[in-house]
Amino acid sequence: MNQSAFGFSGNTLRENRYELIVIGAGIAGMVAAVTAAGLGKRVAVVEKDKIGGNCTNLTCIPSKSLIHLSHLHWEMTHLEGLGLRTAAASKLDTRLILQRIRSTVQEAYEKDRPETFGDIGIQVLTGSAAFLDRHHIRVNGAVFFAEKFIIASGTVPLVPPLDGLQDVDYLTNENLSALEHLPESIIVLGGGVDGLEHASAFARLGIETTVVERATHLLPMADREVVNQLVRILQTNGVRFLTGSKAVRFRKEQGQIILTVEQPVGNTAEIRAEKVLVTVGRKPDLHELFLEKAGVNRNSKGIITDNTLRTSSPNIYACGDVVGPYQLASTAEAQGIVAATNAILPFKRKIDYANNVYVVFTEPPLAYIGLTEEEALKKYGHRLKVYRFDYSNMRRALIDGAREGMAKFLLDGRGRIVGAHILGVSSPETIHEVQVIKAFRKPLHALQSITHAYPTYAQALVGRASQLAFLDRMAENPFVDLALKLMPGCSNRLSLARDRLAETHTPESDTRETQLALTVNLGTTPTRNMHVSASHQPEERCIIHLPQELTDYDEGPFVLLIENSGSNNCKHLVLDFSDVQKINSFGACMLLKLNVQCMRRGIDVSARGVSGAIQEVLAVTELDTVIRVLKIGTGGNSLEQPSAKYWMQPVPELLVPLMPVEAKNLNVHGRRPVGPVSGFGQLWQKTFRLHIHDDSITPTQAFAELKHGFIGFQPSFNRFYASESGIQPGAIVLINASTPGGPVSTGVVILYADESLFTFATPLGHPECGWVSFAAFEQGSRTVVQILGLARSGDPVYEGAFKMAGARVQRRIWTHVLKALAAHLGIPAEITVDEKCIDPGMQWSQARNVWYNAQIRTLLNEPVRWYREAQEFVQKRF
Repeated sequence: MNQSAFGFSGNTLRENRYELIVIGAGIAGMVAAVTAAGLGKRVAVVEKDKIGGNCTNLTCIPSKSLIHLSHLHWEMTHLEGLGLRTAAASKLDTRLILQRIRSTVQEAYEKDRPETFGDIGIQVLTGSAAFLDRHHIRVNGAVFFAEKFIIASGTVPLVPPLDGLQDVDYLTNENLSALEHLPESIIVLGGGVDGLEHASAFARLGIETTVVERATHLLPMADREVVNQLVRILQTNGVRFLTGSKAVRFRKEQGQIILTVEQPVGNTAEIRAEKVLVTVGRKPDLHELFLEKAGVNRNSKGIITDNTLRTSSPNIYACGDVVGPYQLASTAEAQGIVAATNAILPFKRKIDYANNVYVVFTEPPLAYIGLTEEEALKKYGHRLKVYRFDYSNMRRALIDGAREGMAKFLLDGRGRIVGAHILGVSSPETIHEVQVIKAFRKPLHALQSITHAYPTYAQALVGRASQLAFLDRMAENPFVDLALKLMPGCSNRLSLARDRLAETHTPESDTRETQLALTVNLGTTPTRNMHVSASHQPEERCIIHLPQELTDYDEGPFVLLIENSGSNNCKHLVLDFSDVQKINSFGACMLLKLNVQCMRRGIDVSARGVSGAIQEVLAVTELDTVIRVLKIGTGGNSLEQPSAKYWMQPVPELLVPLMPVEAKNLNVHGRRPVGPVSGFGQLWQKTFRLHIHDDSITPTQAFAELKHGFIGFQPSFNRFYASESGIQPGAIVLINASTPGGPVSTGVVILYADESLFTFATPLGHPECGWVSFAAFEQGSRTVVQILGLARSGDPVYEGAFKMAGARVQRRIWTHVLKALAAHLGIPAEITVDEKCIDPGMQWSQARNVWYNAQIRTLLNEPVRWYREAQEFVQKRF
């Protein structure tokens, strides 16, 4: 386009011509301008308001000043707890607080006045910019030319279109500090970073504060366990949270703002406050820029750029909040440098966000880098190492009286940091040392040779974590273990040393208490109470009258009955099902284990009073092959229909529904479902428990989360493919697993599923013949999530060559599932594992199962699969 068309002539043409013009004088824009000026370019900056942009004038500086002053006020009101007796503090005058904030903002602005940039050759143009084409903009009626442009126009508060909001004089971060005094009560609309920071400050200043957030979980980008603790602390400080609540309408009544919200259960509630602060997010400030005239593409999130920050117009770059994806001052600075150098130099740099540091400046502050534990567990599985620290154990925190907080460091299999999360005093500073280690890809244990001043937070966190990582590395080294065994007077007790340094202890395994009371009568007439009873018949028979509900896996009480009957030389045990109204898969486990104990004692087992529904349960579990049914019951002793529907129906063979292409269906379709009854090897019971000490998580909630997220909680080497019916009785789940012995394509079937328990049964040929049950229950004052496995190896091959490897894989799978659940719930993964051999003998009659061995058949099929894939590739290519 002809430049004279815009009114250029003589000196005006030279004066209005620049090599680079930056639109926006916030952090990103000014860093870009300074960088370009440093490279010798003639640079101008267009700013419609004040130098420093949002961060200096409206967001970072004023909000952090407010937080700092609120913290000081909180400390002053709690001096007595630190041993400093003071007179009662006078009433807080918030006018002085706001004056101090405005003074701080002005002082920061003085450091970046327009003249300071003019001194280094950067021309500051005051006004709004509008593109005329990709080389020309108009500012206050004047037209300016530039070879290159950088757009750094920032963002403005996003104000949702809520009914009545425009009529209640709402606040944003742009007008909050302009108030004469702070309100006595306030609604914070939005529970993101800005909302939590302001809510934390308000509450510490004694302001009645309510946070309304539509999402059910706050700060989803941060580690859930750390966020949960932050929320608890903020609640203790006086913040009220309404999560999962939708703001519906505002109105004003008698000088107060009333907000109507829809709560998760569908009810509505009203919240009253003096003011409302809107912090639901920010939107790109692109008003009247006319980007389309410059050929710059955008979307709802901002300007679209490539990884060099170049826009769709080749001479125009963009940086800062208007680009995203992170609205951080530190990211804006980094983007400003990259945008400027790429706009000027021939060699292009790619922007990299891998080493971003994130801080939420609440009290206490939350700082984090890298992956969350949930994300890291999905990526690294059992190789992930987690080091947790509680502020209550830190000497520096004890000195400062700052015992609230925690930290966790996440390491990959090589000991390198993949994530770190610190909630507590000094976390914004301490996190940077961790980030340096991560950025340079050094293993954490390498840092143990560097001393940290004592007592400091860096020493208690980073220094101690590096020491623990070093000890763990030594403990896992087989040569170190061998050397300690061979050296006189030495032994490998490194685990004790590391536990002492960590000031933690390994959780003790415990046994779930039985829920059955006992009454034993050895006479001819049975006596029974509401639980269970037994009688001994003259013909060497012991009769156990089963309770109405068989819902426990503990066979101990029944074995005790048999032992007490042993003096009468019991040779035949009769299980009386006449009163049984419900039986679940735990009850089936108990019956099988009871049968095994009887077989080892030479006692025959039979059943009487078995209804048709119970007979189906015995059939689908194969218990009818080891427990002889003597008499079919009639009348009111049948299973109720609601209970019967939780079991899969007995089927001669499994029919696999349509599954994803990648789900190999090699060893399930056409097989019959089997359990421990049909296994070959030793019968083992393995119990994995996650102990939850968070009172807010009930067994019902924990089980629901486990059931809902079960597929996603699997380790990467154990891919589950569930049918569309999900976890329902009779549903098929295909499994593609990678084991030390090679790939295994198999599956499981849902044997039993109700609102509190579900159980997998294996098909013939699976590595193990067994049941795996998942449940949650309350034990004492805590919730326990349990995975109970009862199984025998499938055949001699599994019992021999693959037994040890398979046991390790199984342990990794179920501990991974519980760790993933813990990370999802935001709690520490306190897991115990119990293993008990129920029957050490082999069932040689089941040795023929080797013919169906899924491991062997999968390995034999792999060359066939590779050949077919090669044929398909050739056909598609040629």
